[in-house]
Amino acid sequence: MWDWVGSRPRHCLKFGTDSIGWAVLERHWTGRRRHRCVMSALSDGMVKPSPTDENLSEPTALAARVRALADANKGRRAVGGSFFSGLPRRIAVLLPDTAVRVTVLQLEQVPARREEREALIRWRLGQEQLFPLNGAKIVSQVFPNHRGSAAQAYTALTVAIQEPVLKQYESLCESVGLIPHEVGVTSLRLVDLWRKISRRSDWQRRDVLWINLSDRALTTMVLQRGRLVFYRCKLLGVDAADVLETTDLLNKILDECSASLEVCQQQHPSMQIHDAVICADGDAAGLQAQIEAQLQLSVEPLGWKSVETLGWVAKGSHPGMTSLAAIAGVF
Repeated sequence: MWDWVGSRPRHCLKFGTDSIGWAVLERHWTGRRRHRCVMSALSDGMVKPSPTDENLSEPTALAARVRALADANKGRRAVGGSFFSGLPRRIAVLLPDTAVRVTVLQLEQVPARREEREALIRWRLGQEQLFPLNGAKIVSQVFPNHRGSAAQAYTALTVAIQEPVLKQYESLCESVGLIPHEVGVTSLRLVDLWRKISRRSDWQRRDVLWINLSDRALTTMVLQRGRLVFYRCKLLGVDAADVLETTDLLNKILDECSASLEVCQQQHPSMQIHDAVICADGDAAGLQAQIEAQLQLSVEPLGWKSVETLGWVAKGSHPGMTSLAAIAGVF
């Protein structure tokens, strides 16, 4: 079959501040799925995630890195004994959290017509004044709140990105024969991965604090019985490994987590948060210990050790969060 066929792309390109990752979903001749990933380190400043300004300072050099990663897997693409290495490939693209604006809105009513629903969400985002909406592309997903919740009737998860920012990433991919079919946000896709591989089957009945420390940023989220009710992303400006080894920065992370929990408890008094999930580049053992001691939460790390039992392989570089996120894009 052609590479266009299939409900989801089998290739994912993850853009990060310090590296890019390329993941491929393959099928063994027995039909068993295999995931492979390679990474490439980036020069400082090559990718500068921003929701309003240009993100790619050296598109030509970055395109060469992307082409090298994508071409490394071309030899495996055989169909009926013929190779189609010259065809454009449909891919999923993952952007750093700080390249977009994610907002969680509470709505009393949701119009049935899509156009009216989108207009309401855009108006509410304008009221919040968090992000310039002129020239912004907005996608959203609306969920009914749980019965008995003190919050309003619906929760809307919205993602906004400026069209020029999105166009930069899309144009770079197209210049090397890759067609972006899905564009996602790193933390949200990692949450989807955790949901699918979590061995604790009761995650839909738990309230969870989620912490992602990568791409020189901190993203904190709260999931109430599987539904995202809080999202905050802050640029740290330093590598995650430096954060985890610096007392002042580590305390800043703890303060942010504590503040997120306090806001959620005010908005959703019925929440009972006893668990946390940490995704981080570097050794997060110290952060885990601090969260367990100071916030009284049971912490579950999500990293390559969590998924190695599935037979996944990260080739060519250290299996960090960039490669894990890329894998999440095709899982």
